[in-house]
Amino acid sequence: MKSRAAYHVLVLSLAYALWGCKPYRTVYVRDWRPSEIELPSGVRKVALVNRSAIPEAERKRIMDEYKKRGVAQGAVYGALTGGITGAAYGATEGALGGILDEKWLERAPQDALQRLHARLKECEKYEPLMAGQELKWMGSVEGSLPSPLLLDSIKIISRRVPEAQVILALETFLPAGSPQKPEILAGFRIYDAKTAKVIDEATITAGKSGRYYSGRVTEAHVEAVESYLHRICPCFTYGPGRSLLIYVKGSPNLQQAYTAVIGHRWAEAIALWEKDANTGKGNAAKRAAYNLAVLYDAMCEIEKADEWYSRAVNMGLGKAEYEEWGRTRRTLCQKLNMQVPKEKRIY
Repeated sequence: MKSRAAYHVLVLSLAYALWGCKPYRTVYVRDWRPSEIELPSGVRKVALVNRSAIPEAERKRIMDEYKKRGVAQGAVYGALTGGITGAAYGATEGALGGILDEKWLERAPQDALQRLHARLKECEKYEPLMAGQELKWMGSVEGSLPSPLLLDSIKIISRRVPEAQVILALETFLPAGSPQKPEILAGFRIYDAKTAKVIDEATITAGKSGRYYSGRVTEAHVEAVESYLHRICPCFTYGPGRSLLIYVKGSPNLQQAYTAVIGHRWAEAIALWEKDANTGKGNAAKRAAYNLAVLYDAMCEIEKADEWYSRAVNMGLGKAEYEEWGRTRRTLCQKLNMQVPKEKRIY
């Protein structure tokens, strides 16, 4: 037993030592993305409407439908017989605690609307206006979109928020999937507030793997809202951000710059890297050039990313990243720079 314990200690010690020897670290930069579509010019104020509130009779039908599909039956049987182990325990938690939870069905659409409101406000491109819960739910258990709103319904909303140029309606919002992978089906439409013409529509499916717990469904719900939001609004994504591998060893400047990066003091880090890239030699110079390239890439500084990638690759680092930059990232950055001026983006 002692020899086995000593072996494990040795393995862990070696792992920590090897990690300590790595010359780079992972850092995160806020990941901005351009919108997929452009709403008509002049659109500034957006009314948000929940069309997915589920009446009592419809909620009962949905829950009965899920039970027919067998989502809960196995888990309920396991709970009654005591055979709850491993995956069965996770399935029971999911079936009994979340996916078929009536309170979740009531709460989630309004939570999604609040999330849309908060994110649109953060992006500063559109001004969100809460128009209230005016409309009867028209979705289906399969998550398909209902028929578009008629002009009379649009007029009702416009009377409440007359300043809105367009109306963004959450029209379907349902849980689906399995306890091991809860999913969210979210459907959205944007209407012209005067003509009721549909400007855009999309149904988004988002899911999270792993043993079910309430946070997984919430994460999937956030992902569904976020996925649609990027169709219309250039903004940053949720999560830790865009991950970058930067070199932190090879010179005092590289070590000091890492401290600046952790504090998001980008100008300080850039100045230190430029010193090594322009005056350093060997590993310090090429590592500093690489750091500058990937940072300017993440910040969509196109000319500077081009320059530093070229220098880093010539010195022997960053070929794969440079190819990805030319293949997809450069075009994405061009589009983002047209939509959101660099001085308005915070990293």
